[in-house]
Amino acid sequence: MRDERNVFMNKNLRKKLSAAMAAITLFSSISAATCASGVYAAQINAPTLAAGTVSDSTSDTFNIPELSFDKKPLPDKASIKFVENMRLGWNLGNTFDAYDDTGWVDGEMNIETCWTHAPKTSKEMIDTVKAAGFNTVRIPVSWHNHVDGDLKISKQWIDRVQEVVDYAVADGLYVIINVHHDNDKSNMYPDTAHYESSKKYMTAIWKQVAERFKDYDEKLVFETMNEPRLTGHTNEWWIDYNNADCIDAIKTINKLNQDCVDTIRATGGNNGERYIAVPGYDCSVDGATNKYFEVPKDSAKDKLIVAVHAYVPYGFALAEKDDPQSVERFNINSDTKDITWAIDTVYDKYVSKGIPVYVGEYASLDKNNNLKDRVDWTAFYTAYAASRGITCCWWDAPGDMMLLERATCTWKFPAIVAALNKYAGNGTAPVINTTVPTETTTTTTLAPLADGDKLYGKKDAEGIVTFSKAIGDNAFIEVKAGADTGFMNGCLGFSETVDGKNYWVAYVWEAKKSSTISLDMAIPGQIVEINGDETLDVTDKDTIKKVTDKIKSEKSAMLQVWYASDKSGKEITPASSAAENIDVYIPAAGGDDTTVSSSIETTTTTSETTVSSSEIKKDILFGDANCDGKVDISDAVLIMQSLSNPSKYKLTEDGKANADCAGNNDGITNNDALAIQKYCLSIIDSLPEK
Repeated sequence: MRDERNVFMNKNLRKKLSAAMAAITLFSSISAATCASGVYAAQINAPTLAAGTVSDSTSDTFNIPELSFDKKPLPDKASIKFVENMRLGWNLGNTFDAYDDTGWVDGEMNIETCWTHAPKTSKEMIDTVKAAGFNTVRIPVSWHNHVDGDLKISKQWIDRVQEVVDYAVADGLYVIINVHHDNDKSNMYPDTAHYESSKKYMTAIWKQVAERFKDYDEKLVFETMNEPRLTGHTNEWWIDYNNADCIDAIKTINKLNQDCVDTIRATGGNNGERYIAVPGYDCSVDGATNKYFEVPKDSAKDKLIVAVHAYVPYGFALAEKDDPQSVERFNINSDTKDITWAIDTVYDKYVSKGIPVYVGEYASLDKNNNLKDRVDWTAFYTAYAASRGITCCWWDAPGDMMLLERATCTWKFPAIVAALNKYAGNGTAPVINTTVPTETTTTTTLAPLADGDKLYGKKDAEGIVTFSKAIGDNAFIEVKAGADTGFMNGCLGFSETVDGKNYWVAYVWEAKKSSTISLDMAIPGQIVEINGDETLDVTDKDTIKKVTDKIKSEKSAMLQVWYASDKSGKEITPASSAAENIDVYIPAAGGDDTTVSSSIETTTTTSETTVSSSEIKKDILFGDANCDGKVDISDAVLIMQSLSNPSKYKLTEDGKANADCAGNNDGITNNDALAIQKYCLSIIDSLPEK
C-alpha cells in the first residue's frame, strides 16, 4: 500500500498516453491517439476576474478563500530570492515531452502535437500565459527519439525547442527545460548495472543542450532529470528503505545529478553560474529528503535548486475518478495535512538551510464539476507554499488538469487561474481572457439524450456511420464496454474538401467504462491538412470554422477505435473487441426522417494476421495488403501493424507486392498505408498513387 504522502506524477494519465501512442491505429499516419477526452467542459463566458471573486460554470459566484499563513523566515541568499521571484509557474505539458517509440507519427516534428491534438505551440499561447499572471514556464523535453546512433540531437528538434524558449524569454519569463521521458534501460536507468550507459546518455544530451543555450541569462534554468526511478520495478513509485534496489537507485541518482551538473558547468558561458535544479528518486518529497539523497557538489556558489513534484492529497489531486481512492471534495479546514507535510518537510530540510526548493508539478483533476473544491485546494496549496518561499508550477496538458485551451488561447477554468494569482502572483489582477472568440462556438458537456430523442447511425463493414439527416452541432458516442475493459479510445472522423484543400478531422473520444461521450462538432480534437504525403496541423480559426460548419451538414462519419487496454493496463487487440458494442447517435429533433438501425457491432479478428497461400489472389491488386480481394481500411491497418511488429503481423509475399502502392517502389512504408487511406476517402482515384 503506497503512502499517500508520497508524491506521484500524473502516472495514470501519462501511462495511458504512452500506451495510446504505441498503438498502431487507424489513420495512424494522419492522426494520433490523445489524452484529451471527447467531452469538453463549458467555457466560462464572464468578464475579467478580479483576484477575489470567481465564476463557476454550475453556479453564480463564490469567493476565493481568504488565507493568511505566518511566513516562515527565509535565509538571505540570492538563490532563495531567485526561486521566490519565479513566483507562479505553468507547464507546457505533453508537448515537447511527448515521444514516439514505434514510428507511427508522421514526421519527427509532428511529435510536438501527437499527445495533445492541440495546435503547435505559438507565441500567442505563451503571451496568454504571461498575461494571465504566470512568471515561469516549464518546458519538459524528451530527447531520446530525436538523437542518432552517436547521441547527436536532431538539429530541427533542438531548433524548435529553442524557438519556444525564445517566445518565453521575449516575454521576460523564467524558463525551465529538462530531460523528461528518457527514463528507461535504453537511455537513463538509475541503477548500478546501467550507470555507465546512463551517464553516457545524460552527459551527451546535456553537453549539447548546454552548449546551445550557454549565452542565455540566469532566468533560463536547467533541470537535470524528470522523476528518475526504476521504471517497471515494484518500487517504481515509492521507496522501500529495506529494499537494496531502492537504496542503489537513490545513490545512482546522486551520481547522475553530479555528472549532469559537471557537464553543464564545463560548457562555459553563462552555464558556469546558471541555476540548476536536481531531483531525488521519482522527484517525490521522500525521494529528496531521505538520508541517502545528496545535493551535488557544485563549482558555482548558491546555484542549485531541489526539484520535487507533489500531487497531494493523492485521492483528491491525482486519483482518477474510477480509482477506489478517488475523492471529489476538498475540505479546506480538514484535508490539508498532506499539503502542509510536503511543504514543511522540504522547507525544514532545505529552504530553512539556504537551499531553494521548487515544486515542478502540481495540479488537481476535474471531477464532476468540483470546481469550488479545486479552487479551495489551489488557494491553500499555493498560499502555503508561498509562505515557505516555494514556487509551484501547474501541470497543464489537455485532459482533466487542463487550464489553457490552446486552440483558442482561452482559460478553461479562470477561477483557478485567479486563485493562483491571488496567492502567488505579483499583487495585481491579471488580464484573463475568459471569453471564447466570436467565431468559435462556446461548448458544453451535454447529458445523454432520452431514448426517444436519439437518432442512431448505421455502420457498414468499413466503419462508416450514416444518418438519415445532417449531423448538426453534436454527436454522441455510446460505449458498452467489456467487463474487463479499463480504457479505450478512438475518434469520429471526417474527410473534407474546403476551398480546394483536403482535410482530415478527428473528434476524439475515450472511455474507461460503459459511458456516453458528447462531441461538439465545432471543436475537433485534431484537424490536419493533407498535402501530398505531408500532413499539416490547422490552427487558422477561419479555416477550422469553414471545415467544421461543413461537417455539421454531413450525414456520415467514420467511427474509429484506436486503442484499448484491460484493467491491468494490458493491451486488448483488436481494440474494437474491448467493447460489446459502440453506438453513435445525434439528436432526433430537427428532421423528419426515421431512425435507422441502432447497433454498431464490433468484430473480433485474430491478432496473428496471416493469409494462407491458397486464399491469395495471384494478380497484383494494389492496396490489398491482406489479400482478401478488396482494398479497404483494414489493409492500411495491417501495413502499420506489420511495420511495428513484423513477427506478429505478417504480410505474405503477394500481400507485400500488393501493399507497395504509394508509387515509389521503395518497399513497404508508412506512405503505403497513407495512400490506401487517401484512396478509401476518395482523395485519390487509383492505386498506385501517382
